[in-house]
Amino acid sequence: MQAVSAGPTKAQVNKAGQTIRRWIRAGADVDDSRVDLALQVIWDHRAAYQYPLAKATMGLRSMVKSEGCRIEVSQRLKRLTTILDKLMREPTMALGNMQDIGGCRAVLDSIDELRRVEQRLRKNRPPLRVSDYISQPRSSGYRGVHVVVAYPDKADDDRGIEVQLRTRTMHEWAITVERMSGRLQQDLKSGYGPAEVLTLLGAVSEAMAIEEHGGVVGKDLIERMRLLREAAVPYLSGGGVDT
Repeated sequence: MQAVSAGPTKAQVNKAGQTIRRWIRAGADVDDSRVDLALQVIWDHRAAYQYPLAKATMGLRSMVKSEGCRIEVSQRLKRLTTILDKLMREPTMALGNMQDIGGCRAVLDSIDELRRVEQRLRKNRPPLRVSDYISQPRSSGYRGVHVVVAYPDKADDDRGIEVQLRTRTMHEWAITVERMSGRLQQDLKSGYGPAEVLTLLGAVSEAMAIEEHGGVVGKDLIERMRLLREAAVPYLSGGGVDT
């Protein structure tokens, strides 16, 4: 039986990441052949996540079904351009340590459902990392739970797969922000972009969280959102944010 290729080593991947960083910062100072090789290494590294991502997605669907929840599960491999963007945003991170190249997501009907699926996931797959953006939302207002778990690739090497859990309310906010990010060419969800827009998005997320927990949005927050929206209008290109 022919051996399955393990793909690039972690050292090769980290070196490729460093080469690409130098190329993006000062392209003329990096030999084209080294850039081509580095891009191929990154492409092969990304491809190695396809198999474990498929397994992780199947496992997530099974867990959601076992909890009696409506199944809305999707998956994605991080695009090459997005990997390169993240390398530049986080200049101290080694590419081999990037844990969200492969990711799958479940969108649940309530926080209770989300927590039940989270606990089943933790029990079935001891997490490599958990980021609870419900208890501590990102500065942008992003909420959700990210659990990084290990799944073996075809060569039986573990790959970190990021499992995202969101409620429909959290997902609605995130999708709206992703669309705005595309228009503004800024990664708003990660906290990059005009302060006026980021502050508005944080306030909108705060209001949505209050309602999702069964509360009533107070007049002070409603007025704050109104003022923030006025300040953000020049950046919204007529698209706006529904508050």
